[in-house]
This record gives sequence, structure tokens and C-alpha cells, in this order.
Amino acid sequence: MTKDELQMLEIELETQIESIKVSRTQCCLKIAPKHICQAALVCEGSAWITCLASVLDKCFPPSIGQKAKGAIVFDELFRQGYFNSKSF
Repeated sequence: MTKDELQMLEIELETQIESIKVSRTQCCLKIAPKHICQAALVCEGSAWITCLASVLDKCFPPSIGQKAKGAIVFDELFRQGYFNSKSF
């Protein structure tokens, strides 16, 4: 991927994280196709937003003290009620 493509992915992820806060239908929570999950190295059946975060975390690993994009996505999904504490 080019630097510009990665920058566009980062903007898309930030946009999707913000959309989680306002709408359950506007963000990319749909399940990504199997080949996308495989390319992003995430479990089959993962959401598109998880795939975006995974690709960015692999291309731009978080530095010490910095939170990974995948963790940011998970935290926001949890905060917005997509998961409940009984799921764990």
C-alpha cells in the first residue's frame, strides 16, 4: 500500500470510530468478506472496522505507551454498548 492509501485508511478508521458514537447503522460494523479478513490477519467473521484497525496496526505499530488502533476500536465498541461485560 502507498503512503496515501494508508493515510486514507487512517482517515476512514477515524471517521468510522466517530460514527460508532452516533449511529448503529452508519459505521462499518458489517462482517468483512473472508478474503479481507485473511489479508488483514484477523479472524474470519470480523467486522470491517476491525480489519481497518488491523491493517493500520501492522503498517504503523504503536509505540510504547501508545494504544493500538484495534484496542481503540474495541474500547469504543464496548463504551457504546456493542458488547456487554457478560460477553467476557
